[in-house]
Amino acid sequence: MGGGSGGLAAAMVLARARRSIMVIDAGRQNNLRTSHSGGVFLHDGANPEELYPKARKQLEQYPSALIQEGKVVGIARSRAGFTVTLADGSSVETRKAVLAQGMEFEKSAVPGIDDLWGTKVIHCPFCDGYEARNESVLAVGTPDWLAHMQIILPNWIDDLGWAESATIRAVRDKGGQLSVEFEDGTTEHWDKVMTEVIFGPRDALAASLGCKTSAAGHLEVDDFGQTSVPGVFAAGDQTVPPQQVNLSVGSGHLAGMGVVFSLSHEDRGGKGA
Repeated sequence: MGGGSGGLAAAMVLARARRSIMVIDAGRQNNLRTSHSGGVFLHDGANPEELYPKARKQLEQYPSALIQEGKVVGIARSRAGFTVTLADGSSVETRKAVLAQGMEFEKSAVPGIDDLWGTKVIHCPFCDGYEARNESVLAVGTPDWLAHMQIILPNWIDDLGWAESATIRAVRDKGGQLSVEFEDGTTEHWDKVMTEVIFGPRDALAASLGCKTSAAGHLEVDDFGQTSVPGVFAAGDQTVPPQQVNLSVGSGHLAGMGVVFSLSHEDRGGKGA
């Protein structure tokens, strides 16, 4: 289980049901690179660096919850359920597992984009569009993505430009604005770049267990976060296509409920999941 919004939400549900829960947190939440959490319910604009410690502190008030710093490097079936192996060589036995490792951004083909992501390079209009409403923004991506953005981006931003990724040589921060250098030798200056982002699996844990994924690469789960593998649940960005905190929290809450249902049936002699 990860220590992002999905994992912590699932852990809260389980802790409140008086179930023993361990959150293993590697501290790799993607939005730690950003300065605000746009549109997050009750926390609009809050810095993610403040939200995660607050959530952890609330979770730690429950006696059955434990937060462990570390990175999971393996998970396998065992007699009790699953054996989870950490990078330091230690291991944990658990009846159920909730995978909430998030997704990884694939490296951009445009030099400079990755270094500026989360500050002057943004990718989600629902998260960052409002804050850029008075700025000049260049949208950069594939033709299909640009066509989609041309329809929705004007909801937030008036001063917009459009460019295919293949036409850009580099993006550089010049202190006040971004310098966008094109393959034809021209240069333009913009306040921000809104870029298309491709997400991929963060690690091979789900694959090692045989969890099914969709054509888009997301883990397939039922209405309560159950994957195709009995006893394995999932939450967060790897289960919901729009990578947003509110959706991640919701998926984590459902996964936590699913684990409670499953354990309760097993405890009473049922099949569980």
